[in-house]
Amino acid sequence: MVDKLKANGAKGVVMFNRFYEPDIDLEKLELTSSEVFSSPVEIRHTLRWVGLVSSEVPEMDIAASTGIHDGKAVIKQLLAGARVAQLCSTLYLNGNEVVSEMLDEMKEFMRKWNFKRIEDFRGRLSYKNIPDPMVYERSQFMKYFAGKGK
Repeated sequence: MVDKLKANGAKGVVMFNRFYEPDIDLEKLELTSSEVFSSPVEIRHTLRWVGLVSSEVPEMDIAASTGIHDGKAVIKQLLAGARVAQLCSTLYLNGNEVVSEMLDEMKEFMRKWNFKRIEDFRGRLSYKNIPDPMVYERSQFMKYFAGKGK
């Protein structure tokens, strides 16, 4: 899909805005809406796809979204290959001061690893840049067990 968007002139994509997920209230027997804010664990879905797509369509800018609540999450998305990270829920939940905390975490990470610029580590852990890219593959479980019966 992203390669088709690129072929038709798109310069970037957002991966992913949060999906609407309903819930069922068992006490009232009615459909309700679930939590409107993302949580930090929701980063995993986006992280996987950023790592894959940044390798497959390297000239496409990727904005990572959903589950980004601290500087570590921003760093992870950049390592996977994102160009930028979008924030929303954490700003509502923690206020604007979370941005300076994120920047401090990023500066500390860069000092620790002796990175001078974000470009020094962007995409370093994308699909094409890791020793075992199967880590990004959802089907790795099935591929592993498919070979066991032979």
